[in-house]
Amino acid sequence: MNKQSKEGGGTATIEVVRKMLEVMDNYDRAFGALSADTEEEKEMEATYKATYDLILKIFDDLGVKPVETLGTEFDYEVHQAVMQRPCDEYEEGIVCDELARGWVLDDKLIRAAMVSVSAG
Repeated sequence: MNKQSKEGGGTATIEVVRKMLEVMDNYDRAFGALSADTEEEKEMEATYKATYDLILKIFDDLGVKPVETLGTEFDYEVHQAVMQRPCDEYEEGIVCDELARGWVLDDKLIRAAMVSVSAG
């Protein structure tokens, strides 16, 4: 495959992943807001989780990786700080919360991770 074809494929992958991130964000919000109490709810949650995991596997197969956040030094190239807050767990300038996952394909940023940064 020539370089131009690879680059075109990467651009197409990025566009598709950007569209799928809306779906993934909805899954993340749903998993964070709901708790399965009954067996029926647990089965339904497991089905949704299997679909979510399949999408993550497809991302991985395509070379799309999540941006590292928690416990890492804030990096303006891959992190978007939405707040700074006191945090006993991390030193100043270290990412202490991930509000939305960021994604990269090789060296191309698809979406910056939305994070809060420790004020120390």
